[in-house]
Amino acid sequence: MRFTDVRAVVGGVPFITPTHAVDLYERILRDRPMEILELGIAHGTATCYMAAALDEIGAGRITAVDLRDVAFDPSAEEQLERCGLSRYARVVRMQTGYTWFLHDEIRRQTRDGLCRPSYDLCIIDGPKNWTIDGFAFFLVDKLLKPGGWIIFDDFDWTYAAADQSRPATDGITHRNLSDEERSTPHIREVFEMLVMQHPSYSQFVVYNNNDWAMAQKKAVSGEEGKSYTIRYRTEYGDLLSRVKTLVRRSR
Repeated sequence: MRFTDVRAVVGGVPFITPTHAVDLYERILRDRPMEILELGIAHGTATCYMAAALDEIGAGRITAVDLRDVAFDPSAEEQLERCGLSRYARVVRMQTGYTWFLHDEIRRQTRDGLCRPSYDLCIIDGPKNWTIDGFAFFLVDKLLKPGGWIIFDDFDWTYAAADQSRPATDGITHRNLSDEERSTPHIREVFEMLVMQHPSYSQFVVYNNNDWAMAQKKAVSGEEGKSYTIRYRTEYGDLLSRVKTLVRRSR
């Protein structure tokens, strides 16, 4: 499905920026990941862009995980249906969140005491919490294939920036947090202290507008060296140019 076609259906629905929508779509066309894991999906808008790219290459599947009792209008299932892309995504609803889904996946993929990696790409866009997403990283690492990428959203988000009219954000009660926990970007801490220091990851990219960070798992165990890149925000004119290129490519 062409980028402009899926954008016409879901383009006005949060929570992915136009720049990141293009980034995900292009990444899938280029890298051709067959198994994608999306942790935290909200309306499923990013899910639709990824499913559209899978439709363009004619193969692949997204496993999209979120809470059972949190309602978004429209839902991910509804948006995928409107786009005609439901066959490319399996939406999994969990009672307590995606860490228990990861437990189930690790159990399912374990043979003879060893977990077999099964995913080529993972996007983590959930509670933005050190405890939950820090643990999720180590669980995802067991399921991510060598050479695979992991993407974190909300790199510089803090609980201090959350809507204070609500007592909690994604199940985390604000009043239970210390001042330091409220003012510190949890995903930045996960990325800098857990991901970048992990011996299995060597390529790191951070967007200069501080909302996305990504890391690539080493393709070869024991590979030496690490690379850190700051990717600057795409200007709107450049983004339109990239969209036009995608349209031409898909014709």
